[in-house]
Amino acid sequence: MTIDGRKIAEEILGELMLKIINNNLKLRLAAILVGEDSEFKKFVELKSKAATKVGVGFEMYQFPENIETKELKNELAKISEKSDGVLIELPLPKHIDQQAILNKIPVDKDVDVLSDEAQDRFYSHGQDLEVELPLGSSTSKQVLPPAVGALKIVLEQYKVGLQGKKAVVFGQGILVGKPMSHWLEQQGAEVSRINSKTEKPEQFSIVADIVVAGVGKPGIIKGDMVKEDVVVVDFGYGKKDGKMFGDVDFDSVVPKASLITPVPGGMGPILIAAVLKNLVTLNLL
Repeated sequence: MTIDGRKIAEEILGELMLKIINNNLKLRLAAILVGEDSEFKKFVELKSKAATKVGVGFEMYQFPENIETKELKNELAKISEKSDGVLIELPLPKHIDQQAILNKIPVDKDVDVLSDEAQDRFYSHGQDLEVELPLGSSTSKQVLPPAVGALKIVLEQYKVGLQGKKAVVFGQGILVGKPMSHWLEQQGAEVSRINSKTEKPEQFSIVADIVVAGVGKPGIIKGDMVKEDVVVVDFGYGKKDGKMFGDVDFDSVVPKASLITPVPGGMGPILIAAVLKNLVTLNLL
């Protein structure tokens, strides 16, 4: 079965809109973009569209490619003061200290869960990672990294259990692979982490019940690398011949998959909905 990410995202956005109305929330989400990358700008525009749909104010702050770390930190501090949530399109240019910038996002406004403090909270908790933290901490709400939140939504929607399952995660970046591997293990799955140095990754993927991809190299996961009835969740994206493709070679994998997410129209819309869900959660009393 091919998962319709747009439909699932619309359902989540509808629920969030009602929550915002019922709680009389007036929320502002800020997105920071450095440089002129057209693909990054497109991602920001998609987030803006979703935010507007649920009644969240959205502002994009664009800075030149050559901005220095110190100046960007100063700008971020000012933006954070007038926003309820802040996200930064990654990666930042190489001359910028990326983690230093991410650490300037207040933890109670960190919708992407990328500051050191937000990540410490995520990685230090056990199975129940969506917990209320003790009063007196800088925020009483714990949220999941958006990619993890998006996967959780899909697995719950299709009643896919994780206890005792074999999972393989392609890519170990801070946005998808690293937090995903951790969370899957916390839910009781046996996880194989695949990175650029892994030899013969197919030996791990061929026995996996769940395959998660977050590399950004079109078509690297082929049909002969997965088993029958596998659940395939593709966060990867890249352009080939002017078209957008995921990490999974969809045509060769889909005959074997019990569930599979396409690219585009799969995890992307759900990921954006998960960001907005985090914004709402962090601002609910």
